[in-house]
This record gives sequence, C-alpha cells and structure tokens, in this order.
Amino acid sequence: MDVSEVRSKIKEIIANVTNIDPAEIADDAHFIDDLQLDSLSLLEIGVDVDYEFRLGVPEERLQELRTVQDSVDLVMQVKGEPATAAA
Repeated sequence: MDVSEVRSKIKEIIANVTNIDPAEIADDAHFIDDLQLDSLSLLEIGVDVDYEFRLGVPEERLQELRTVQDSVDLVMQVKGEPATAAA
C-alpha cells in the first residue's frame, strides 16, 4: 500500500468517526486545531488506524498522533515503507 492509499484510508477513518467529508480533510490537518476533535474521537481514530493497518503499536504511541500526516508517517514507519511520496 503506497502513501497516498494510506492517507486516503486514514481520511476515511476520520470521516467515519467525525462525519466530516474526507474531501474537506487537508493532508496536514491538525486533529484538535483544524478538525476540532475531542479526546474520545482522537482515541477512536488511533484505535481504528491501528486496527485497519494491523500495526500493533502501544496505546501511548497512538496518543502522540496530532495530525493526518503523523498518522500516515506512523503507518508507513511501522510497515517499513518510506512516507515521502507526494500527496
């Protein structure tokens, strides 16, 4: 799975949790500042990303996610793939 597919899937996960249209979620969107998400939504997104991509990362690491790009970087890092492709 390449970086654009990962980014798209993460936006779908965010949309499912928040009811925000994926097209309205910027690649560099900050979960709290830009998307106005609360801590429960952040936790749900982190868990869903972990489950979807079968990452198996500790909850503490999921709590560090602050942006869409942070999430993409985590997935690509755990999967051992570069996260440098263009959006």
